[in-house]
Order: sequence, then C-alpha cells, then structure tokens
Amino acid sequence: MITSAAIKYNNLVCVGKNHADILFNLIKNTNSGGTGTVDGFITDSGNFLTRREAADHAFECGQIKEKKFELFSCDLEGK
Repeated sequence: MITSAAIKYNNLVCVGKNHADILFNLIKNTNSGGTGTVDGFITDSGNFLTRREAADHAFECGQIKEKKFELFSCDLEGK
C-alpha cells in the first residue's frame, strides 16, 4: 500500500503530503533548484516507487479503482 508522496534527490528520499510541499522544502533546504529529483511514493514496507511503479502498485493492492499510467498525490486523497 502507498503511504505517502516522496521525492528522491541523490540518495535522499523526502516524504510528505504531496509533491509540491516536498519540493518546496527540498529546494529551501538544499538550494538544489529542484533539478535531479524523481517524484514517487513510499510503500508501507518503506520502498520508494516512481510514479509509474506506484500506479501499478496502488491498482494491484486496490488502493485505486482504475489503472493509471502514473500516480499523483490527488489520486490517493481521502483513501
């Protein structure tokens, strides 16, 4: 199951409510400008999944009802 949004930057994985909040904090704290990041999600077992991997995972575990190409934070709101 997907537990939170995440962004991977180098070997650092930052988590939060949504990607916009995470990116804002990442830029503020690293002065990276947001380049070199990968949007994704964290599973309940602590694994980082890209948006595409997370879409498959969320569909397979019944977290979303229809198959999607990529997962977005709003797809999980209220779930």
